[in-house]
This record gives sequence, C-alpha cells and structure tokens, in this order.
Amino acid sequence: MYKQLNLSNFSAKGVFAQYTHLNANSKQLELVSTTCSHCFLWEEMFCPPSISSGIILFRVKITLSNKTIHNVTVARCNEVNVHFQQFWIAKHGNTLINTIGKIEQLLQRQYLSFGNLKRVREIVAKIVPQWLSWQPIITLPDDLRQALYTLEEIQQWQDTDIAGFRHAYINYQAHQFKHFFDNVEKLPLTEAQRRACIVQDERQLLLAGAGTGKTSVMVARAQFLVHCAAANAKQVLLLAYGSEAAKELKKRAGESFSCMTFHALGLHIIEMVEGQKPKLSDLVSDQTQKHMFILDTLQALCLQPSYHTIFKQFCQVECHITVGDAVAFLNSPKCSVVVKHIATLISHYKNSRLLSKLPQVEVDCSELLECIKPIIGEYQLYLESEQAIDFEDMIAKAINYIENNQFVVPWVHIMVDEFQDLSPIRAKLLHTLLGKSKKRYLFAVGDDWQSIYRFSGADVKLTTHFSEYFGVATVDVLDQTFRYPQAILDVSSQFVCANPTQIFKQLTAYTCSSIAAFVVKLVESDDMALESSLAQVARNGESSVFLLARFHKQLPTKQRLTELREMFRSLNIKAMTFHASKGKEAQFCILMGLHEGKSGFPAQVRVRPLLNAMLPEQESYPYAEERRLFYVALTRAKQQVFLFKPNDKPCRFLDELEIEP
Repeated sequence: MYKQLNLSNFSAKGVFAQYTHLNANSKQLELVSTTCSHCFLWEEMFCPPSISSGIILFRVKITLSNKTIHNVTVARCNEVNVHFQQFWIAKHGNTLINTIGKIEQLLQRQYLSFGNLKRVREIVAKIVPQWLSWQPIITLPDDLRQALYTLEEIQQWQDTDIAGFRHAYINYQAHQFKHFFDNVEKLPLTEAQRRACIVQDERQLLLAGAGTGKTSVMVARAQFLVHCAAANAKQVLLLAYGSEAAKELKKRAGESFSCMTFHALGLHIIEMVEGQKPKLSDLVSDQTQKHMFILDTLQALCLQPSYHTIFKQFCQVECHITVGDAVAFLNSPKCSVVVKHIATLISHYKNSRLLSKLPQVEVDCSELLECIKPIIGEYQLYLESEQAIDFEDMIAKAINYIENNQFVVPWVHIMVDEFQDLSPIRAKLLHTLLGKSKKRYLFAVGDDWQSIYRFSGADVKLTTHFSEYFGVATVDVLDQTFRYPQAILDVSSQFVCANPTQIFKQLTAYTCSSIAAFVVKLVESDDMALESSLAQVARNGESSVFLLARFHKQLPTKQRLTELREMFRSLNIKAMTFHASKGKEAQFCILMGLHEGKSGFPAQVRVRPLLNAMLPEQESYPYAEERRLFYVALTRAKQQVFLFKPNDKPCRFLDELEIEP
C-alpha cells in the first residue's frame, strides 16, 4: 500500500520542490512531478534512502548499488524514514543474514588462514558501508540484529582477536581429533606436531630442527587431511628430496598418496602429457659415461688453436689449475677435476637459462662461457640423437606443460620435505604447480640451520625469506627434539645462531643424559686419539658410532676401519663426511679433521667465478654454510660427541663452543 505525500497544499514549497508527491511501496520508491516520474527499486538501492530538512524544503538522498547518488527535494513527513528503512530491509535483510551465516560457517569449519581472512575482510568491506553507515530507527528482527552485531565485531577485529580465534580453533580441533593424534604414529604427537597438522594455511612453513620428528608430521598431516575430510588422498602430493625418503613417506603415509621426488614428479607430468615415459639419457644414469663424453669433446675441441687458448684460461681462472699443453693435460689423471666441474656447470647453465639468469652470467663471465658453450652444444646434440632428456630438461618440460595447460594439476595440498635444500629451479616448478589458484596449499617442512647444499643449487633464502618468495605465510616450529640431550641442543643452537640471518628457534630436548654431552680431546693426530676414544665408548656396551669429517681423506682408510671394527666388535662403526651424515643418527659421534687451513675446516672455498655466477647469491656472513655444516655434524649424536682438537691450528669453531678439554 502506498504512503503518499501530497505537497499541493504547500504553495511555497510547491514552487521550489522538484517533485509534487512521493509514493513508496514494497517494490519501489516513486517520485512524481508535474511533468514526469522516476522509480527506484529497493533492491537497486545500496542503503535506505534518507530525508533531511532544510529551511523550506526537504531533501531525499537515494544511493544506488553502483554508488550513483540522487538528491531530490520533497515536503516534510515524519514517517518517511521509517518506511524507507522497512521497505529497504525487507529486500536486503536476508542477504545480510545469509552472508554472515556463510562467514560464520567458514570460521567454524576451516582454519582462519590468511586467504580466508582476506576473503572475509573483502566481503565485510563491501557490506559495512551498506549497513553501518546509517542508524536504524525501527525495531530490527532478532536474526538481523545479531547479524549486524557480528558484522560490527568482525569489522573491529584486531591482530589479537584473530590470534585468539585461531588458537581457539586449534584447541577445539585438537580435542575433537585427540584419538587420531594419539595413534596416527608410533608415539602420540606433541602439541606442536598436532598444531602443524591442524593449521591449514595457503602457505605454511614448518621449521623442524634436527630430531624433532618432521617425517611424523608429514605423514600425520597427510592422513589428517583425509581423516577430517579436508581432502581425499589423490589431492595430496608429498615431495621428498631423495628417492629413499620418498619411499619411506609412501610406506608410512599409505599407497593412496602421491609420494615422489621432484625428478619423479617431472617424469610423471611428462608421461601424463605424452602418453609414455620419456627416455632418460645414458649420460644421466651413468656419470662415468658423461665424463667420458665431456673428455672426448674437449680433446676434439683442443685440436683447434683458438679453443686451446680458451681452455687453458678456463682451467686457470675457474679451476685454479695451470695447464701447459692442453692435449697432454687431457690425457693425464689431473684432468678429471676439470671434467667433473664442467659436468656440474652444464646442469647449472641449463637451469640458469630457464631462470633467465644467463644474460647477467654473460656479462660477468663471457670469456669463461666461451669454453663450455661448445661442449653444451655437443651435449644437446647427443641428447637429441638419443631422443632422450636429462634431469634439467625434465623439470623444464614439466614446467612448460603446466604453464600451457597441457597438464592439469590434480593436487590441492602440496607438501615438501627438506625445504631448506630447495633450489630456485625447483621453486619455479612449485610456483607453477601452485599456479594462481586460491585453492592450493603449500606446506613446507625444513630447517634453515641445516641448509648445506648451495654447491648443488640450494638457496637458504627460500626458507629464511619464505613469505617473500611464496606469499604471506604461517610459520611454526617443532620445538622438541627427540634425538639428543639438552646439553647438545644448547651448545649447537647457540653456535649456529651466531649467524644473525638464521631463524631463531627456542627448542627443548625430550631426553636427558647421565654422561657428558661433549668430550674434547687435545690430539697430535686424529688416528692416535681414535683408539682410546672408541675404547671409552665401548665401556657403554653395544653402541653405534659415527666417525665424521669434512672430507673423505680425513677419515680412516677402509683397511684401518676394518681393523677398528675387529678391535671393537661391540661397536657398530661407520665413517662418513659431515654432508653424508645429514639425516642420520648414532649414539656416539667422533668429529675429526678439525684443523684450520688447506683441506681443513671450515673449508677454504676457492673462487670459481662461472659457477658462482650461476649459483644462488653467496651469503655475506663468513663461513655461513660451513657453520651450518658443523651444526649438522654436532647434532648426529644421541648421547655424546667427541671433538678432536689439534694442538696446532685448531678449527676456529671449536673455540666458539667454549667446551674445555
């Protein structure tokens, strides 16, 4: 029924008013003048029209959904605003109630991730001007009043409110799924491990120190996604650094999950697009054959006088080897160092091209590149003749197929182990997998303290600056180690964090030890101290022992190792480099070769301009990676670490540990 305002009795107002009368019903607002009329539907209006009084006339303000504003003059009527609000709310009220209801459902059913928070705020930002820019003068229905209250509350959210909301959600989920978390692995998950499973942000970094149970989290999180109906197993991809780690994840998580290395992922993508597995070159599967190919190519090239000169310069500048006659050098054992280095450069060159780094490398190292470009050309021709690819081609083709929509990514949740070992080329593949979809999740597990593979392309900044590369993220820490006692934890953590660019983590040890965590021995030679140290360990009964050093040549020979095993049959003795020990553990560790200088520790890195130009940027902190490598070695022992400190030129790191002999 219309509410009609007849202005004809007000002659003064009638002279100036734009409209002679106004009609309002449940469908529309109609303004009528002596010559025309205008209708505005309530659903087209952004907010209720309002009337304000002037000296003679009154103005009606009408704001449409496209933000167009109409100001018209009318006569005064006290009931107009009331009816305006009633009619407008009748059209828009249910929309608000439904929208707020969906937001509440989202907050109840899902973790308040950065993506969800952004979506909620975007919705609220549109609604707030529509509903909170005017004051209701009518009695609102209870459900609408509650929706407005919730809207106002969300609008005023502070960081502390958001943190509290997330904390409450985590506690609720932990309680709801307590039985699952208690039984998913051999031991009940810790509070931090449960949190890592429950928090489901679009980008998430879990910093997992040595021995903190990161594999348990990878397995439990994958299974939890299925258990809580957040995903099915086919939507979950677990990526590991090595094939053995991928097999372990598959065994523990279950056959229904996709668990693979980055190379296996590349093969899978190519096979899905091309219908068959690509052929991997023999030069990939057999490094000896690859080195022979490079050597044969070099021998042919060096018959050319112009290349002969280029090669000699390359050996001098890049490999620090002085070469007289190149042909004679290539027939000597010494050439193996150069050949292996060129094999490494070929891989990094191809990755640099894909990462668009080559133009800068050309500027910095154009003369050195002249040495390897002909070899790379011959190498590519060989691959083409084989109709085969190498690992670099594999990743490049996989990226290309995804970018061109030839491969549709089936995974919603992508989980990456050993993230600190990630290289820029693998990061590019990850970015491509994630695409622009808001519905894909990256869960990265790593430890910047254990990033020790820059020489193979790993970039620690992908972990320490995670959000810069992958977007705003939740960063959590597994704060309890199950491997070694607090004394080893305290010393090793303080040591590695002397580098301020490492992410500080407050960790605690689950176990305690009745014996001294560290034994420092002043030695004339490592071998002389080795027998007495092993005898000391043998008093504890059957035990596992690692003999660790920076380089292979600092370890006992195979013959000497056999002798030691015969002497101490109660001990399971293994010898390996610091790098090889990563991911492994023993009850006792003996660290050797801890002297300064050439072939010492920290290793004196030779400048290799071309390789350095292709690798991730070198860190400014002195011996940053060598420091992390020492941390890795220190944290392999479950009970005790022996440190052999030479009387002459001991390693500078030993003094930092502040452990007395």
